[in-house]
Amino acid sequence: DVSETLVNTTALPVNVIYVYTLGTAGCSNTQNVTVTVNPMPVLTSVLNPAAICSGTVFSYPPASGTPGTLFSWSRAVVAGISNPLAIGTGNPNETLVNTTAVPVVVTYVYTLSANGCTNPTTYAVNVTVNPFPTLTSTLTPPSICSASTFSYTPTSLAAGTVFSWTRALVAGISNPSASGTGNPKEGLSNTTTSPVTVTYAYTLAAG
Repeated sequence: DVSETLVNTTALPVNVIYVYTLGTAGCSNTQNVTVTVNPMPVLTSVLNPAAICSGTVFSYPPASGTPGTLFSWSRAVVAGISNPLAIGTGNPNETLVNTTAVPVVVTYVYTLSANGCTNPTTYAVNVTVNPFPTLTSTLTPPSICSASTFSYTPTSLAAGTVFSWTRALVAGISNPSASGTGNPKEGLSNTTTSPVTVTYAYTLAAG
C-alpha cells in the first residue's frame, strides 16, 4: 500500500504516477496508477488595495493562479462604518460609509476553493475608508466693520485637511471676486449704508 502525503507546489493540478510491478508463478507485469494532486488555491491579488473615500464603492476583483477558483468572503461589523456585516463571493462591490472623522480600516476575509480543495489558510484584505472632511469652525463668524480684515481660521477633525475657498462678487462690497486656501484675511469694504453679507464657499479635501 502507498501511504504518502503529496504536496503540490504549483497553481495547477499535477499527476503523480506510481509504477506497480506484479509477479506470480514466474510471470510479471507492470501497471501505472495515476493520481491527480490538486493545488490549494492561493490569493494572488494585493492584500492592501488603494484607499477609498466614504460613500464610494469598494471594488476588489480577487485573483488566483488556479483556474476555476471560488472566492468566498465575509466582512464583520466595523466600528465607524455604517454598513452591517456581510458575506459574499468574488468582488464585494460595496459602498462603504465612514461615519467618523478619521480613516477606518475594513477587513474582508477571503476563503479560496478549487477542484474540491479548500485552502485552510484565509486571506485578510484590508481597505482604508477615508472620511469626507467637514468644517467644524463656525459658519457664522462675528460681524466686522467696513475696511477691516476678515480673518477666519477653518478647522476640521480630519487630519491634513486642505481648505479651499471662493468668494463671488457681492453687490455693495468693493472687493472683486476672489479665491484662495485657508484663512482669507481680506479687507472688505462696504460701500452702502446697510450691513452686507459676504459668503465664502469652502471646499474641504483630505485623504
